[in-house]
Amino acid sequence: MQQALTELVNFGFSEARAREALSNIGDVTDTQLAINWLLDHGEEDKGGAVQFKHCPHIAEFEPGQLLRKESLTFGKPCQAGCKGTENWVCLMCGETNCGRYMHRHALQHWQQTKAEQEKSLTVGEAAAGVQRRGHCLCIGLMDLSVWCYECESYVQHEVLQPIVAQMQRLKFGEPVDTTPEPAPGSPMPATNAKVAHGFLGDPSWPMPSLVRACSEDARPGYKTMKAHEYMDQPEVLRAKVKLLADLIRRSQHCVAYTGAGISTASGIRDYATKASGSVASAASKSPWCAAPTLAHHTLVALHSTGYLKHWVQQNHDGLPQKAGYPQKHINEIHGAWWDPSNPVVPMDGTLRGDLIEWMLEWEEKADLCLALGTSMVGMNSDRMALAPAQRAQRQPKAAALGTVICALQQTQYDQVSSLRIFAPLDELMRLLAEEMSLEVAQTPWRAQRWTEPVEVPYDANGRLSATQKMRLDLRPGSRLRLVRQPGWDKERHGEICQVVEAPEVLAEAGHVELLFDGDGFKKKTTRFLGGWWIEAAIRGEVASIPVVPA
Repeated sequence: MQQALTELVNFGFSEARAREALSNIGDVTDTQLAINWLLDHGEEDKGGAVQFKHCPHIAEFEPGQLLRKESLTFGKPCQAGCKGTENWVCLMCGETNCGRYMHRHALQHWQQTKAEQEKSLTVGEAAAGVQRRGHCLCIGLMDLSVWCYECESYVQHEVLQPIVAQMQRLKFGEPVDTTPEPAPGSPMPATNAKVAHGFLGDPSWPMPSLVRACSEDARPGYKTMKAHEYMDQPEVLRAKVKLLADLIRRSQHCVAYTGAGISTASGIRDYATKASGSVASAASKSPWCAAPTLAHHTLVALHSTGYLKHWVQQNHDGLPQKAGYPQKHINEIHGAWWDPSNPVVPMDGTLRGDLIEWMLEWEEKADLCLALGTSMVGMNSDRMALAPAQRAQRQPKAAALGTVICALQQTQYDQVSSLRIFAPLDELMRLLAEEMSLEVAQTPWRAQRWTEPVEVPYDANGRLSATQKMRLDLRPGSRLRLVRQPGWDKERHGEICQVVEAPEVLAEAGHVELLFDGDGFKKKTTRFLGGWWIEAAIRGEVASIPVVPA
């Protein structure tokens, strides 16, 4: 007990409160449980005693799977009749249960719901890496902190902020927002037509109509708008497509800047979609098995015909490459699921320096930006859309054509756009391909299977070479060393990885899986879009490959 007591005091808790915590948890050697008890009973974090984790599991939930804030209640007793105030409300179903310092009914609720969900897991889903999480999120009524049983941690996430704020209002008797949702079919409430059509649009065009109402913030904690979804009238959409085609034809340095909205039609979930029955949503699937959308294929057609020069991709999903877009012309600025040399950047990570420089180069060069499916809530990369828009505003007759924004939700930059389009991206791209007579190929993507090593035109440092070749072995058991890996990722996971046998379903989706040694706690796996990378490397289309033999 003395060692745990000393640790708690060193964390900044008073000795009296530390003793009280240890006497209440049962196991006097469990320092972390004592810290949790203190935080649950009114103490503040004393400079690092506990870390709030950004919960990754929320991204897997279907729209509506989390409890809506209007359904929250405060002050109910444990559903099993347990006495006490240390209760937790399930954020999936709203059930109130007692916590770990009573009879652990909240923990049992998660275990039971997870076991029940796992009964419906198919063999194919299991092979694809699908997991059932059960009702893993709950909020404590003592300090309104959120716990994730899957993370085994207190968690934070932008999606949780409205829920916590609502529970705070209920707990302290503050007024609750009871404003009714606007009616579907009503016109967008805007006093300036530029917000709806852009400054090149016709002010006489009808305003977009509300198709799905949701008064929640699209991206809580950022410079966000409400999650209402709007669509242009069909005749207005066609007029906007003609104007868009004209801008693309006139552009010399057209850039695409895409967000999660371009991939929702493939079944990959996003954070900003909140409306029930969203126009953008499709049946969810494993992101490893997702196929590119018509919008991805149309951007590839724009590139192959010389119109689209560069693509800045906020997503991590590899769908542009699966659609056939050359790696050397795409900047995956926030990291990629499929590229171990460019891991997805966590909240405490940093963007890769060379990718930032590349982005700044195109920020200055772009005369037209197609901002597609992005909320643009204040990320550093939003400069790709803002810079050409500002240049066009300052000098309307200059070469800058500005920024075209297409998204169902409003954004903070709508009023500075050259053209603002409210439509599903696949529908917009279908009309654009028709207007520009583009040949859009939608051949299903398949990568080669790795049965033998291959020779690629790179030197031992992973640099493209006209004279040297490297033997690259991506068969299970091969060990590899990463190149161009960010320092923070190398420190966490090491630079050496080993190819492991991928589940059959995922292997057919076109990847190999890499396992990083780490130190046990930091071990991770990542996928590698091997087939496309190597095919591209053989054609000499990339500047470097992400892995070289260890």
